[in-house]
Amino acid sequence: MWVYGSIWDASSWATDDGKYKADYRYQPFVARFTRFVVHGCSAFASPRCRPVHSSPFGIGLSSRQSMAMHWVQKRYMIYNYCWDHRRDHSLTPECRN
Repeated sequence: MWVYGSIWDASSWATDDGKYKADYRYQPFVARFTRFVVHGCSAFASPRCRPVHSSPFGIGLSSRQSMAMHWVQKRYMIYNYCWDHRRDHSLTPECRN
């Protein structure tokens, strides 16, 4: 398990081929995670270690959580690299279904 965060670099793939411009007047760009907590088992944990479920219904989102996520994505998400068929997805296992 690992956690990764990044600030996109305004490349054409991340801006819908330049449709959304980065405003460099606001640089340097900084990301902060506040009260960010990750629960899980390390690679060296006992085999009895079980990851915490992300919902009370088991691993994954509940149907209500999933519907809420899709609602936000439909209205606010500009780009999803998993849906970009021009990208090489050999290094993005999170995009595989």
